Amino acid sequence: MTIASKFPKFLTTPKARVAAVLGLGGGVVGFSSGMLIGKLEKGGALSLETLGWSDVLSGVIALMLIATGLMVLTVSFSRKASGRLLDPASQRDATSAQASYYRQQGLVALLAGLMLAAPVLVLAVNDPPPFELSAAVMTGIVALFLLQTVVNLTLWFRSDEMVRRVISETGSATFWILQGALFLWAAGEKLGLLPPLSLWDAVSLMMAGYLLISAIVAGRRGLG
Repeated sequence: MTIASKFPKFLTTPKARVAAVLGLGGGVVGFSSGMLIGKLEKGGALSLETLGWSDVLSGVIALMLIATGLMVLTVSFSRKASGRLLDPASQRDATSAQASYYRQQGLVALLAGLMLAAPVLVLAVNDPPPFELSAAVMTGIVALFLLQTVVNLTLWFRSDEMVRRVISETGSATFWILQGALFLWAAGEKLGLLPPLSLWDAVSLMMAGYLLISAIVAGRRGLG
């Protein structure tokens, strides 16, 4: 028996190799980001002490989305790499339309990460921020939100029935789960039993819940 045969078969599959490459890329981006944040904090350019738990959660999610968006955008410019990522078991290159579709997905993730990171980064640099800075950042967020909305709508019309179903199921599950959870928390808060949640706390929980539920739904549909 060879050494390779002792490994689980999954570790030698095309999907496992793609997952390994994506994991390595995400690890490099995450490590580099952590090092940069640490150096900026040590140099006094950033202050993480004033950030709350939801700021930290949003920051982590934002880094994940930015890393994913950048990797997908990079891969999308190669039809060969896009084909392997879309279907690891296939040896076919992605078509121009498929690569373009994949590029839009990367752009959506990147824009979401930037919008989520911007308020946290501003507070980490200057808390409280001056009005001019807040107004400028908010203007940028609105512009990115409008751009992402257009790209999202384009993706929806370009998606097949399976992808649309995954998106719909994810949105429905996220709404019903968070509706119940936030209602129970709000009731406990009103009765003085639980600490208050801000809108930013709720948004951070919503993003975390949506990404988790999206991964579960996509996996059950065979898209993971």
